[in-house]
Amino acid sequence: MRCTATARTTWRCSIDWPQPDLAAIELSRYASGMHAVHTYQILNYYTSRQDLDPGFDVLDNSTNERPDWYEYWPIRKFLLSEPLDENAFYGFLSPKFKLKTNLSAVDVVDFIRSSDAATDVVLFSPSIHNSAFYLNVFEHGNAEHPGLMQVGQDFFARLQSAQPLASLVSDSRNTVHSNYFIAKPRFWRAWLKITEQLFAIAETAQDPLGIQLRTATQYRGRRDVQMKIFLMERVATWILVTDPSFVARARDPFVSRSRIYKLPLAIICDALKIAYSTQGRRQYLDVFLMLRRFAKFWTFQIRSSNALGIGGARPYLQTLRSYWDKRAG
Repeated sequence: MRCTATARTTWRCSIDWPQPDLAAIELSRYASGMHAVHTYQILNYYTSRQDLDPGFDVLDNSTNERPDWYEYWPIRKFLLSEPLDENAFYGFLSPKFKLKTNLSAVDVVDFIRSSDAATDVVLFSPSIHNSAFYLNVFEHGNAEHPGLMQVGQDFFARLQSAQPLASLVSDSRNTVHSNYFIAKPRFWRAWLKITEQLFAIAETAQDPLGIQLRTATQYRGRRDVQMKIFLMERVATWILVTDPSFVARARDPFVSRSRIYKLPLAIICDALKIAYSTQGRRQYLDVFLMLRRFAKFWTFQIRSSNALGIGGARPYLQTLRSYWDKRAG
């Protein structure tokens, strides 16, 4: 990986990718007749191997060389050093994947192999009901980590992207949480090209944007995670929203094991965003913006109806809860 700064401090990166063995790829495809899937679970210093799903391979980060980069560090090392099968899928999942998705390695592989041949990326983000109430993942991130929107805008401006983050619309078809996506090398190259520019800027001591990226921000009641991590986690979504050449397939993004009462309004908001993105009618966006202002009120009504057994919400919420135990997407 080589990164250089131009006179305008715009980072340019090129990646020396190992050349794939095309003959081996074709032989593998012929032998299997389906997608090859290479899924890894990241072994952190605080996780034992016994806690990982044995169906996944292990990506060892137990030495915790760069704790400030969290899971990006082992993913980066893998992508910069390992040859990739151009027709295979690769994924790097956290130790909490099963807890958050209720999916095993077998479930993941089965879902990927059931995907259309044109699919580049498969998304496993669970229960995106919180981000559904926001226009995009950056707006949602800014609510959780104040200042993220501006830092993100400054970063993508460095990449000479003219698209204002405030006008992006992300929905369940392209939202990625916690790096829970599995993709072909073509997508990983696009992802790494951007994240390596983020890495280069954040590692530059005197760069004002690098200083912002290294600034600790709010996270679960603490301030011990740098802003760069939350921006990095949104790069995959940004690519899918801005580059229609990538084909993504999402497993049910509203599967949830808790707070089911939030799902009805979240699903409506998501549907309105999809309608606006696909049809372009401003009315869909207007109704979304109006509805989310009343989301807390209506969510309270649904929660109360469920708790008291009145109003008819309970059977519908029970049905929504049942998706947690289903394996099909």
